[in-house]
Amino acid sequence: MKYFDVHTHTNYSPLDGQATEIANECKKLNISYIDIGTDVNSSALAVKHANESENVYACVGIHPNDIDKIDINVAMNEIEILLRENKDIVAVGETGLDYHYENYDKNEQKLIFIEHIKLAHKYKLPLMVHIRDAHEDALSILEEYAEDLKVIIHCFTGNVELVEKYVKLNFYISINGVITFNSAKDLKESIKKIPLDHLLSETDAPWLTPEPFRGKVNSPLNVPYVVKEMSKILQIKEEELANQLYKNAIELFNISSHQQ
Repeated sequence: MKYFDVHTHTNYSPLDGQATEIANECKKLNISYIDIGTDVNSSALAVKHANESENVYACVGIHPNDIDKIDINVAMNEIEILLRENKDIVAVGETGLDYHYENYDKNEQKLIFIEHIKLAHKYKLPLMVHIRDAHEDALSILEEYAEDLKVIIHCFTGNVELVEKYVKLNFYISINGVITFNSAKDLKESIKKIPLDHLLSETDAPWLTPEPFRGKVNSPLNVPYVVKEMSKILQIKEEELANQLYKNAIELFNISSHQQ
């Protein structure tokens, strides 16, 4: 079986010190993955990891929770330099809206989200989207600005109604270790409504570790546990689903035109 983790952070502590070992172990297990940037430094490190390992790819961008800590104009310029100069970048992000924490600037998040969408258009790359407590605003922006873009709703944990809205827009929906939690009843129903050719697997490591390792540090090595649980819920053979998810990722991120 081949696996593809479309969203992980081996560029974050504590995984960053083990990135080479993780990439090598994943290669042995036929696991490819995308290292996701959330600021300039982590984006640059994601590119470095992608350059070093043939089963690793990069996604670069500024997370909505990080925009108040930086000079955003300088940061976005640095992100565009990375996009312009590196062939192993397969998507723009992680970007989006996050209204979960206090003291967020809603208007600033929206503006930066739109700037990421413009970069995705300019470089003809998919958009990796983070949305928390902000689905209505995010949908409004995506409907207005992201036409003809391939959009990934990462770390989806929502209900059937939300799935239907994203499916209507032809977006891809990515599922992580939360699907293995007993408490994820809505999610277990929701994934049944996602077309198989628009379904993706991820870990969002080092967070959201799937059962049976919940509570420990996560890594892309755990993506098979996500796929296994999804196969049970969807009543599809695990190998068949793993191969479909791998095919989805390869086609979505146009891997054949990147490092293979």
